[in-house]
Amino acid sequence: MTDVIALLAISQLTTLGALFYLHLQVQQLRRDTRPVRRTQPPASPAPGIPVRGAALRRTASAAYAATPHPPRDPNHANPSLDIAELARRMHRSEEEVRLLLRRKGIAS
Repeated sequence: MTDVIALLAISQLTTLGALFYLHLQVQQLRRDTRPVRRTQPPASPAPGIPVRGAALRRTASAAYAATPHPPRDPNHANPSLDIAELARRMHRSEEEVRLLLRRKGIAS
């Protein structure tokens, strides 16, 4: 019976020693690795791949900053623009669509 207790104690000490060794190795790995800092934002994915979160904000701001809308002549209205159809597709009122188009300089 004492042999069994002695073997159990030895196996427990061996297990504790192994856990302590692994703990020391993990701590050393954490100390050795420095955090990776990116200097440039990641490139936007290919067209058609959905973008979410912070990447969405970066992609949207880059897209809108890169292509500013040229100023349009407010006297020139697009005759082929169907505001009623556009309002139905956008699920907005016609007045809201007119205001949006006026802000963008597309319609007067």
